[in-house]
Amino acid sequence: MAEDRIAREQASAANHKIDAHEDRCSERWREARDEMKDLRQRIFDTRVSMEQGHRRLTGWIIGGQGSVILLLGGFLISKLI
Repeated sequence: MAEDRIAREQASAANHKIDAHEDRCSERWREARDEMKDLRQRIFDTRVSMEQGHRRLTGWIIGGQGSVILLLGGFLISKLI
């Protein structure tokens, strides 16, 4: 009987350690998942901001080229007249 009691106590202690370990792992998993969600959002925000900057730069370059073409065309026409 004493051996059964000791075995039950050891099993109970082992189960308690397993439960505590699973709880810690679950908490770490939740924290890691939350960190990944935050990182994913920051990457998305960075990509969107880079795309917007690229569009502004492209528009500025195209607009600048159009102005140069108009100025050059006006200059050439004035020389012909």
